[in-house]
Amino acid sequence: MSETATSDTILDAAEELFARQGFAATSTKQIGAAAGVNPALIHYYFGSKEGLYRALLSRLFESIMARGAEQLAASPPPDVAVRALVGVQSETMVAHPSFPRLLARELVDHGMTHAGESITRLSETLFRRLCDLVRAGQEAGMFRRDMDPRFAALSVVSLVPYFHIARPVVGILLDSGPDGPDEEAMRAYGRHAAEFALAALAARPDQASEKPT
Repeated sequence: MSETATSDTILDAAEELFARQGFAATSTKQIGAAAGVNPALIHYYFGSKEGLYRALLSRLFESIMARGAEQLAASPPPDVAVRALVGVQSETMVAHPSFPRLLARELVDHGMTHAGESITRLSETLFRRLCDLVRAGQEAGMFRRDMDPRFAALSVVSLVPYFHIARPVVGILLDSGPDGPDEEAMRAYGRHAAEFALAALAARPDQASEKPT
């Protein structure tokens, strides 16, 4: 197994354990056993359990940023771009079902201190682009002009994570049980969230001639 494959295997095992048990309750021995490697390799690749945890959070956020940047590379119209970015969120959380729980634990247990650098990068890149897209949509008469672009962007990015973080509750509400909705339903919600966001952003007919405030 190559070094990259080994480190990815460790990260995959750590993602599930940290999400299920939390950072403090998860040992490098448990991670090594789940990954099928000597725990000493965790220190070799990541320096410490905390180094592994930070690398895991970074990998997840970098994945969203990279996929989001790819979707925006061709400079699509604001509505197409918003739909694509919500889709990136949805697909990332479907592909990494432990990610939402990991985020919730990091927020509650650590105040996002381990993810601070990644959140800052996300804010300076993808979130800023989303704010700019809302402004562009407002200037084009496509989006409502009576909303703060930052608040609008924040509302857009909040829709999908809650659905996944609250998956057991959502499963009960949707009559699919406490294990939560299946992948088909999760992807369907991702599409719904994109259309819901765009409906909320859509300009009213009486705003057609107004200038952004």
